Amino acid sequence: MQYIIAIEPDEAKNAAGIKLPIAYSSYKIGEDGRLYRAEPATHAGRGYMIISAETEEPPFYGETVSDIMAECRSFNFTGVFANFRSEALLDRLSPALSEKKLRLMVHEELGSRYKHAWVLVSTALSGGTLRRRLCEASESFGAERVVLDVERICKDFVLPAPDGEGRDVSREEFSRLTERLAPAQFFSPELCCHYFFYTEKGETHFILFDNLGSIKSKLSVAESLKISKAMFLYGEIKGFLNSL
Repeated sequence: MQYIIAIEPDEAKNAAGIKLPIAYSSYKIGEDGRLYRAEPATHAGRGYMIISAETEEPPFYGETVSDIMAECRSFNFTGVFANFRSEALLDRLSPALSEKKLRLMVHEELGSRYKHAWVLVSTALSGGTLRRRLCEASESFGAERVVLDVERICKDFVLPAPDGEGRDVSREEFSRLTERLAPAQFFSPELCCHYFFYTEKGETHFILFDNLGSIKSKLSVAESLKISKAMFLYGEIKGFLNSL
């Protein structure tokens, strides 16, 4: 499987030794429609731009696309992950990238519109099954276009949690919680995730969390469906990157 490691600007130096494609979260489109870079790339020739935006529908100009393409040339990027949902901008960026044989990656909801783009599909679930989720994505886009967005989740759900929304738990809080409670832990083959329960102040909590083993199980399900690409956040997996 091909791994892509997404890094934040302040992690670039720590990630210098990674021998994998890097996606740089160093770019954003401002409210003025201009492209801004937080820090220059350091691994030119095997990386991707991740471009976010300060607004849901960022303004843009002809120069916006030109600036993106110039950045790809300057750092020899192989593609762009559009971490925004402006179809107007993407309608101009997509053909510009295709003309230079550069890759576009988009969020799942835009995958049907941009039929040559790779499509980022999250592995984070609180219900259903991961296999069914990835089967549906493969049927919609083709397995060759799917890129797993492998999130190392750790969430606290107060049951019955009818909305399926949980609170994010930091690794420090998780460590304190498990040290204090020493709970019995279980694995869900449907979600490919670990979990345990605890009760506090009369409320039952359901903790859903990932570790190296559960992430490997997610990758195994994906590979069985012929999905061959996955993106990780460096800050989430740096402790066991070499074990994946």
